[in-house]
Amino acid sequence: MDKTFQASLVFLLGLLVFSFASAAALSPSCLAIPVARIQLCMVIDGSGSIIGTEWNLTLQAVARGVTDTIPHDGSIELTVIQFGYLNGVYARTEVAPVIIEKASHSAVAQQILSIGKMGGSTPTAFGVYLGWQELRNSPRFSVSGRQVINLATDSKPSDNVRNNNATSDLDGSGGQPTAADDLIAVVNDAVNQGLDELDIEGINLDAGPKDWFRNWVVRPQPGAVAPPFSKAGWIRFVENVTDFANTLDQKLQAIISVDDVWSPSAIGAFFTGIITIGVTSVISAFASAVTNPETFPSQMIAQRVSETFPDTLKKWLSEFISSKRKLAIGPYAHPPFTVTKLEAVSYAVSLSILTFAFTYVKAATLNDILIVAPTVLATSIIVEFTKNYVIAVVARIEGVWTEHRLWYFGLTLFLFSSLVFRVPFSSPSRLTHNAPKFTQKSMGLVSAAQVLIAMAFAAVFFGFFINGYTLIGNIGIVMCLTMAFFDSIPIPPMNGKDIYDWSKVLWTGLFTAAFTLYMLMLFVL
Repeated sequence: MDKTFQASLVFLLGLLVFSFASAAALSPSCLAIPVARIQLCMVIDGSGSIIGTEWNLTLQAVARGVTDTIPHDGSIELTVIQFGYLNGVYARTEVAPVIIEKASHSAVAQQILSIGKMGGSTPTAFGVYLGWQELRNSPRFSVSGRQVINLATDSKPSDNVRNNNATSDLDGSGGQPTAADDLIAVVNDAVNQGLDELDIEGINLDAGPKDWFRNWVVRPQPGAVAPPFSKAGWIRFVENVTDFANTLDQKLQAIISVDDVWSPSAIGAFFTGIITIGVTSVISAFASAVTNPETFPSQMIAQRVSETFPDTLKKWLSEFISSKRKLAIGPYAHPPFTVTKLEAVSYAVSLSILTFAFTYVKAATLNDILIVAPTVLATSIIVEFTKNYVIAVVARIEGVWTEHRLWYFGLTLFLFSSLVFRVPFSSPSRLTHNAPKFTQKSMGLVSAAQVLIAMAFAAVFFGFFINGYTLIGNIGIVMCLTMAFFDSIPIPPMNGKDIYDWSKVLWTGLFTAAFTLYMLMLFVL
């Protein structure tokens, strides 16, 4: 291990410690300010078209959601708004913003059950406007949190009740602005001020209102029809209030669990990074001393250590160092687009492990697992299979046979970090090449491509994320940036060492970018 590389490794470890310490000191999670993870406002239609028995079913369903579905750990702030008309009032706050905790949830549920129905017309814009004002003015409002409005209604806004927020025809219906335009204007203003999501339960809606709500009110756009709850910003159609009551827990679960933005624990990532870099560095140095004592700084000591080890262990250590440059990885007489049998097994196992690990660290309950696992599997296929397959095909076209293989050392570190620290780190697989065809430049190019493609995929998933596909975007960002950072670490047999050996300038740029993005994911996402 040359002195320049040793100095770079010491600098890398120092940078890791300094960055985590600095980011943790500045992180909002370290401040003594109570911030709800999600601010949820239920805006309920209490107009005259909702009869008394239906109103009672609605209240019972919302109260049951508070006691049975919403977590009682202080992570959710709940507000309940009713809109209708009574004594000159078009909307009123029934439950002011309150943190749902073990000590308070029963009282909140009882408060909901005692709400009286207003009656009258359907002034939806008033209800959503008041709901957003309650969220925005809450002492727990934070741009780092998530603000969600859930609207339950059985019709479009009444044309004869306006709050005059709209000054023009926003939905292209023609003519002067209407109460429907007012609702669109209220939602637009709320989104501009920080509203993250608006979902709707459409109770016995006709076809026209169904499309109108999905196209103009749901946020973010484009609105989706649920189930499945594949993205933030959905409308679910139910035939009657009974169906609404029976399915409300599913919708609350979708809002508070599945679409919750997740990133690995910063502390867990810190220890995982230190352990991974430390263990890999020790084994890498040890392997170099045993298998190539003449290249080690203390040649005499390395030679004696090498002589004491059995050949089988030396062979394993040699394969550890050269695990990407297998001299024999199977027959090469295949078209470049072929997936060999061993590759198929390798892909299947690595995809299964990725799906298991990210589902395990993301999902909190059995219901979460059933919803999260398919999305994680889809994300794993996009990232693990597509990235590696494209690189392998390109390498084969260039004349170097390349295959996807399980990497047992990386797989062990990956499962260890996931199960112990709930931070998926390392990689369960890697690409292996027919070594004689490779030069330092070609190895550096292929390794750099793996880092760049991972960051490019992260940008794609960020696009999903900001357009409302929160779950797949969130998982994809974490998975890609973890891969990019891990692959840029300059310790053999990681890809970063090949980049470092070929071009220190390129490695510096890639590592800085990957490390910065990884840190932002931990402390900002």
